[in-house]
Amino acid sequence: MCVLLHYEFDSDFNACQYYREEFGENYITLPDHVPWLYYPEGEANVYTAKTKLKTTYSFKESDPNSRMNLTVAKYSADGHLLEFGRLEEVLTLCPLIDFRLGSAVQFGATFSQRCSLNVRDLWNKYETVFYEVFIQYYDEEDHMMYAVPVLNRNYKEDGLLLNQQSKMKWQLTRRFFSVDNLSGREAVSATTGEAERAKVVRYIRDMEVTIQLREGEGHGLIYPPLIKLTYGEVEDKHYDSNRKVEVGLRVQYTMNFSKIQEDLSIAIGVVSCFAVLWSVVGTWSWFRRCGRVGLDIPTIFHFLIVVCGNLASVFWLVMFFTCLYWTIFFKRQDVVHVFLLTRHQETVIKQYLIAACFLKVVQVVYVIYVQITIDMFIIDWEQPRARNSIPHPQLNMSLDDEGKPRVEQPISIWRTYFIANEWNELQTYRKVNVGLQLFLTLLFLKVFGFENLSSMSPDSSFQGSPEDNSAPQSFVCRFAISISIYLALVMAQWVFKLMFYERYVENKLQQLIDLCSIANISIFILEHKMYGYYIHGRSAHGFADVDMQSIYEQMKREEEDLCGHRGLEPSSECQTFEVAVTAKFRERYDTILQPLHRRGGLGRPAGRIKMASDELEQSFQAHEALKRFFGMFLQHALKNMDYIIKEKLFLESLLDLEFQETDDRCLLFRDNKHTFRRILFYGHEATFILFEMLVFTFVDIVSRDFVLAAVVTYIVVVGVEKICSAGGRSNVVHKTLVDQRFLM
Repeated sequence: MCVLLHYEFDSDFNACQYYREEFGENYITLPDHVPWLYYPEGEANVYTAKTKLKTTYSFKESDPNSRMNLTVAKYSADGHLLEFGRLEEVLTLCPLIDFRLGSAVQFGATFSQRCSLNVRDLWNKYETVFYEVFIQYYDEEDHMMYAVPVLNRNYKEDGLLLNQQSKMKWQLTRRFFSVDNLSGREAVSATTGEAERAKVVRYIRDMEVTIQLREGEGHGLIYPPLIKLTYGEVEDKHYDSNRKVEVGLRVQYTMNFSKIQEDLSIAIGVVSCFAVLWSVVGTWSWFRRCGRVGLDIPTIFHFLIVVCGNLASVFWLVMFFTCLYWTIFFKRQDVVHVFLLTRHQETVIKQYLIAACFLKVVQVVYVIYVQITIDMFIIDWEQPRARNSIPHPQLNMSLDDEGKPRVEQPISIWRTYFIANEWNELQTYRKVNVGLQLFLTLLFLKVFGFENLSSMSPDSSFQGSPEDNSAPQSFVCRFAISISIYLALVMAQWVFKLMFYERYVENKLQQLIDLCSIANISIFILEHKMYGYYIHGRSAHGFADVDMQSIYEQMKREEEDLCGHRGLEPSSECQTFEVAVTAKFRERYDTILQPLHRRGGLGRPAGRIKMASDELEQSFQAHEALKRFFGMFLQHALKNMDYIIKEKLFLESLLDLEFQETDDRCLLFRDNKHTFRRILFYGHEATFILFEMLVFTFVDIVSRDFVLAAVVTYIVVVGVEKICSAGGRSNVVHKTLVDQRFLM
């Protein structure tokens, strides 16, 4: 009767009150004929931390200790022992769970199964019986049994559910029932002499068996298991409706989470310090390149953005290698060292990864902002040539400042438009094909069966098995396996692109540089106010606006080394440079473009209204003025503004920071590594790959569905590319003064 009351005792005298007053709560002094019901009050910590169990468990199937030897004693309602045997043979919850109880006692394999019962079956097919659970072990040569404590979550004391509060308040008990269709009966029928149907039936809604690993005393040792029970109720009015109720059993293995959490906190703290220090270096570099002279709000804002990106990277790094460690060691260990985290414990990992995802979003937004706001200008080195003496009947003759026909042939703008289009296409070019990457990731996870390896069972396989259906998937394993596959495929694409495709098929960046040389065009880019890049494309032949035969002849002369080199310096092939400009240079550049900045550059006006002739003339003049300015600067023709070419110091290259000052002369640093890729997606490949993995992981955390994660990731990446492509195109129009109608 006390067990059926959920062990509750209060001011009203009941069976539990009688039991405690008559026999006390000390189970050691109980008479032999009295069942043990209560553990000492408030000592749950003591009894769940006992070290009496000496069995060394293993994951080897051939080892007899690879299965938990749980023994159950089954009693009738009047106290008679009905059955005594293994848990998988005696315990009865519902047919589906009973059928798979053999998997529930496999050591180390988390078991989770739910099934539905017809309400009528609770009245008609099940009897009220009681269970006590023991675990068998050997103490040297002695065969022993240890009583497994029970935590009844429905237990109340003074109206409070103490067993749902802190462990210090728990009241552990021993005996429990699976179905109670006895105590709800109110009377005996006068006609049949039998008890009427129970008004309320109680049943085990959730049963959880927790096994904690004993660390520091050897391998494969455990603390006593703990059974946690939650009961549900069904009233008599639902009998005729024949509704269904759910019953669940979960066996989970855990470790000392406080130690795990402490190790994670230390690892995160250490690498975060390095991330912040690296952010300080990055902000200092930005501070110098922007020409700032004191700490201000933009500098603090930039520092926070850099910190966000670096913290996201280190959060992901620590979580990935931690999860990979747990997955490999759990799956491959024979002698038990570690268990996987429980779902509750996985929350810490998920929180760090979600935080990393949002922090990385901040960095990606900033990368796109920088890319679509850079200053750049296309320099055409072509010189005017003599005009054809016979005027074209349908073209107006251009006039010089004195109103006389010009003698020179105008320079074609098509080469400039062509280079602008090529640059525009390169803005979202990447080494990794995201669509192919996600498709192959899903192929390995879903088709080849790698997803099945993420079950919380030490012997999971690619094909999966009926036992795997009762072993839930671990997020730790899902994250480690999916990201490992993603990274392996990324590395495969990366190596293919760098070692084969770009070497033997095409290198987009090098093709752009070669195209600039053939077109006799250079590109000057300012990523920050005082820092940028220069792609030297001045033709070694002096001109490029020629027919096909002349181009072939020029290329042949280069092959036979019968002309000068393409580099900016004599006898040099170096065509790309990092540039640190002076304040005078930047001031002159802004002065030339100031009239255009007021109206937004050269492009098709809204509503197809014709652009005013003075605005067009202003754009043409600014274009020619910038062309002359850059041309004279690069040819050392400006007295106040000159430059020197030198190599970057090793520490400068390592820290991505210029120590050398640009007081009176600009600095051009030789760059054969195509550093200008940093203002393209191509130069932020690692950032975008990590961003994609974090988005993929975030969606998987929310949905636990790899297919949905891949679809959402692809949509996000395509959206980012579209936004950057549109913004970059507008920026090219605005900064290079190229008409947007000629950008494809």
